[in-house]
Amino acid sequence: MMKRLLPRRPLAVRGLALALPLLGLVALLSGAAVAQEIPPAPTRWVTDTANFLSAEARDRLDAQLESYERGSGHQVLVWIGPTFGEGAVEDFTIKTFTAWRVGRKGIDDGLVLFVFADDRKVRVEVGYGLEERVPDIVANRIIQDRILPKIRAGDRDGAITDGVAGLIAAIDGEPGSGALAPSGSSDREQPAAEPVDQPMSLGQKILY
Repeated sequence: MMKRLLPRRPLAVRGLALALPLLGLVALLSGAAVAQEIPPAPTRWVTDTANFLSAEARDRLDAQLESYERGSGHQVLVWIGPTFGEGAVEDFTIKTFTAWRVGRKGIDDGLVLFVFADDRKVRVEVGYGLEERVPDIVANRIIQDRILPKIRAGDRDGAITDGVAGLIAAIDGEPGSGALAPSGSSDREQPAAEPVDQPMSLGQKILY
């Protein structure tokens, strides 16, 4: 069983968000806008409250990420929900990542792949311990090349499984992971510097 993520100091994080393509279903939020609420810290490596994945793929990926953490120490989570609620997606993911205290204390080597099925958005949040291994340009390539095409093709299981494989490859520095992307291949934003003990987003948002 996965250890519950215990409170500690605020983490500095960076992230990248991309909108998912249409999934063939119209998802509408009825009534008033849904306020952003931080979900409980996960007790497993894969959480899917939107039934986005098949049970087989969810369990297989959960076991893979558990094994990866035991072997490497790096904590990689997948969290899938219907919506992030009212406001900006980065507000939700940064607050949630910070509240969960993903990764090891003092190392900040956690990563979360967030998927919002109804909002058709994907976002990657990374602790500063992995920021050099998974910068925005690499996360962008993984989402664009591995996740979005398979979602468009209706292969949700393959999209998330392949996306996680790409993120792990980048963390491990494997050739072909995108870590050696050429200069100028990303148009990511460059925000002003912020204190490292505060959450920050260095990501870009691309709408479809």
